[in-house]
Amino acid sequence: MGRGTSIVLWGSIIAVVFAVSACAQAPVEPFPVLAAAKPTPARVEQQARVPDEYLVTLAPDADESVITEFYGSFGIKEINALGGETYLLVLTNDPGPQEMEDLVRDDSRVKVVQPNIIHWANRSGQKAQ
Repeated sequence: MGRGTSIVLWGSIIAVVFAVSACAQAPVEPFPVLAAAKPTPARVEQQARVPDEYLVTLAPDADESVITEFYGSFGIKEINALGGETYLLVLTNDPGPQEMEDLVRDDSRVKVVQPNIIHWANRSGQKAQ
């Protein structure tokens, strides 16, 4: 056997060993937000969130007026369409995530309401200097 053949043979053996060991590892758990349709109140209350901001996802047949119907009494600063049936709702008097969820619990026009969770430290999008 030549030197080149020997290197290829050992390289192939090592590649097979790594491939087999990678397949034997336990599967990775899915990201928690994707695993559950609605976040649990206890988990949401513990996460850092943008004050007064919520993400509201409506059923396909519902329109933006549903948001005003349920949350108008909290003083709506703005409602921004984010795409699909999801809206960013900004309130002047934030009742808290639990009450926001409780208000729409039995209404099929609202699929999900959740606080706008902070996922990065620099929310403005500006590069830190």
